[in-house]
Amino acid sequence: MMKRSIGSLLALLTPFVLTFCNNNDNNNVVTPATNGVVGIFDACDPVTFNAALGAGTCTGVAAVNDSVTFIEFEQELRANRAVGAWRFIPRALSITPGGTVTATNLGGQTHTFTEVAHFGGGIEPALNEASGNPVEVPECAAITEIDLILPEASFTTAPILGSGPHLFQCCIHPWMRATVTGVP
Repeated sequence: MMKRSIGSLLALLTPFVLTFCNNNDNNNVVTPATNGVVGIFDACDPVTFNAALGAGTCTGVAAVNDSVTFIEFEQELRANRAVGAWRFIPRALSITPGGTVTATNLGGQTHTFTEVAHFGGGIEPALNEASGNPVEVPECAAITEIDLILPEASFTTAPILGSGPHLFQCCIHPWMRATVTGVP
């Protein structure tokens, strides 16, 4: 089982901190980054997830004491329509038009970082129902194997064109969402 050291974690989080702390001196306005970075997180417990869903469902990248069992996952999803440990960080960021976003899977399960016109359901009907997103969005229906982001892998978007919001979600876990705003 892999464990991340504090140094590794700090190295991964530094771009996030720099993105949000890059203030210029004029009126304390945040300057958008040219390119953005998003971390994809989950805390699947490999023993219980692999037993319930099949070998290889969870690689166990999360630290053991931070892991969520499959039963805990199901209970939290039913109670909250989302599971807090399954998330994109940050959930909102601003970049200059023409910039890209690199999403890195720091969890133990496969995810996507898919641009959608409107947030909605993904490719897993049971997760859609439990999360209150019963209708699969067209962009998720069109994903292929190349859209899957395996644990420890990264995906970089096409350039974000124009100003305004661009919506991204995981097409497997549809409550995992981020808004990328193009700011000139």
